[in-house]
Amino acid sequence: MAYFECKMTHVNLKSDMFSMVWPVFALDGKSKGTLDFSYKGVSIKIVPSVQGRATIKDKEVLIYCLSHIMAAKNAKLELSNTVRFNTYDFLKATGRGTSGKEYKLVEKALYRLAGTLITTDYKFNGRRFLENMGLIEGFKLIEGSGLSRWQVTLPDWLIETIDDNDVLTLHEDYFQLSKPFDRRLYEVCRKRCGRPSKQVIKLDNLRERIGVRLPLSALKNRIQKIKKILDYRIRVESDDVLIFRDTESGRRQLAKFEVERLRKG
Repeated sequence: MAYFECKMTHVNLKSDMFSMVWPVFALDGKSKGTLDFSYKGVSIKIVPSVQGRATIKDKEVLIYCLSHIMAAKNAKLELSNTVRFNTYDFLKATGRGTSGKEYKLVEKALYRLAGTLITTDYKFNGRRFLENMGLIEGFKLIEGSGLSRWQVTLPDWLIETIDDNDVLTLHEDYFQLSKPFDRRLYEVCRKRCGRPSKQVIKLDNLRERIGVRLPLSALKNRIQKIKKILDYRIRVESDDVLIFRDTESGRRQLAKFEVERLRKG
């Protein structure tokens, strides 16, 4: 079987657009039930396995593989939907430790990724996948020469996003966000406010996008305490969440907003 090996020393982090828009990944390992989600004509059903629903921490595997594939694609190298990676290299690249426990956690992540099934009418590159989609198609451990390597087969829907360049670049410090909530909040900000210097999202819409069941008041308090996440600054005004990119234009708009709020206060 032909495969692509993830062995570049540095790649720009990439995420598929689909899981940045929709709450595909759980924020913790406690999510055992089925999730039904519908918004603006798009419906998604996520069914976990007995191992539980794949978490946003598990998503690191997809980001790692996708980042290497996109780098290879841009370099016009031959690609494959089956990839291999050295476990140690993966753990170092994602900022994890390299203990035996961490190696075991990678295995558990792969089980959850393979077992979590999605049914959606979302279109990937103009194509609908009406069957249950896995987050990965399969995996196996390859051991030899004292190395631990994983072989992962990526699903058709993810290959479609690669073919269509339906991906976004993540901040280089994305893996340093230790809290799952912060990672998901950053993803929503990145997707919502990629090119514009300022965007506004309703608090209830943000709650759906993040995939939490917090009361709006609790969510509002939590976001008000964050204020800045990587290259985005966040403010809350009534039921609106304002996202400012940390650019010259974004900082000007944030300053204007702060001045206006002081005048009102």
